[in-house]
Amino acid sequence: MPRIASRRAIAATAALALALTLAPTLPIAPTSSASAAVSTSCTGATQSAVQKRILSAVNTARKNAGKKPMTLSTNMSRVAIAWSGKQAAANRMSHNPNYAQQIPPGWVRAAENVAFGYTPAKVTPAWLKSPGHRANILGKYNRIGIGVACSSKGLPFYTQVFGAYPSR
Repeated sequence: MPRIASRRAIAATAALALALTLAPTLPIAPTSSASAAVSTSCTGATQSAVQKRILSAVNTARKNAGKKPMTLSTNMSRVAIAWSGKQAAANRMSHNPNYAQQIPPGWVRAAENVAFGYTPAKVTPAWLKSPGHRANILGKYNRIGIGVACSSKGLPFYTQVFGAYPSR
């Protein structure tokens, strides 16, 4: 057993040394803007343009269902953009287990949608074909955060976070 533990310690030390050697050469993403940390190049549009397109499609679906429009929240979008970036970095779609703690406090109801591989024009129609995603889009929410990030394989990963906040 001591020999196995010793080999593991040597391997861990070597991995740490390699990581520390490579770390200075890795680009550091700016912290001033969440959208600056992710690429949207695979969509052919800026983060803002993708957000506007998705917000318009969401609010059109809401209007057609007799619902009030949602407002795009900058703070909620930061959460959505960051999660899209994590999904893109992992090249794997997944839900954010902490979105409810990350969006601004004061909400009475919250939800999340994720998707990948669609164009900005086709992602909302795809969400609307799924009962759970459709329920979130048409749900009793008044604010939305939207984000997209491109993976190294050129696939867009999308996140929507929804919040129902009391009227001010």
